[in-house]
Formats: sequence, C-alpha cells, structure tokens
Amino acid sequence: MGRWARILEHGNVIADLQSSRKFDVLRELTAVLLENEAAIEDQKQFLADLIRREKQSSTGIGKGVAVPHVHEDSIRREVLAVGISKKGIDYDAVDGEPVHIVALLATPLRHQKQHMALLASLSRVLQDEATRSELIAAPDALAVVEIFHRQDD
Repeated sequence: MGRWARILEHGNVIADLQSSRKFDVLRELTAVLLENEAAIEDQKQFLADLIRREKQSSTGIGKGVAVPHVHEDSIRREVLAVGISKKGIDYDAVDGEPVHIVALLATPLRHQKQHMALLASLSRVLQDEATRSELIAAPDALAVVEIFHRQDD
C-alpha cells in the first residue's frame, strides 16, 4: 500500500469547499478529520494548534496550494485531508494568489522523519501543474483520492 493510500481516504476529502477564508477552511477540513476519532485525540487542541501554526507563518506555498500541518502528541496516526475550492480562497499565500487546493497533514510527534518526508512528497505532488489542474477539476472526493493514489505508483 502506498503512502497516499495509507493516509488519505475519500471521507477526508471535500471536493467543493464552501469557505472562502483561511481559518474557515481550516475549520471545515478539521471537521472532516475529527469525524475520524481514531486519528485525532484532542479535537479542540488540534484546531488550536493548526490556527496557531498558521498565524506564525502562512502555509500557502504558492501556485494555488496550501499545506497546513500539525505535528503533535494528540495525533494518533498520520492522516491527510484535502479540500478543493473552485472559486479560490484568500489564504495569504506567498505569491499572493488565491488557494484552490488545501492539503492538511496531521502526524504524531513521534513520527518526525515521516512528517518531513510526507511534507516533502506532498509539496512535490502539488507542484506538478497537471496534477493541480486534475485536482481542481475533480468532480468528487473519490476522483481526488484516485489522483493521489496514482502518485503512489
């Protein structure tokens, strides 16, 4: 099983984000992850850590992509949530452009090497223009998951 197949389930994908502002998007994606109680132990702390991290420095990495991430003890296992916004989100990205793809990564504190490796892989996947276009055009959560799973090949 590849890395994306292991940490990204269709239930953790929102193919049409409703929020248009950064912190609202983080709440929307966190709500999806919090339904998976096996992954996140302290739900309030998780969201607080995510917002605190984002206030320190925007995770909008440019090219319409944001990769917010939390690396804490309250996270039981590695998990990824993905949100797609057709209209774009005001996210304070480094290039000043709206964000269309938000990939929220949560990893346990004890998985330092895996956290860094997953962040690097996620960044590489999302820097590919064809992949970004496919994700934005994806009709539903299953299609988004399939696009990521193909990256495992």
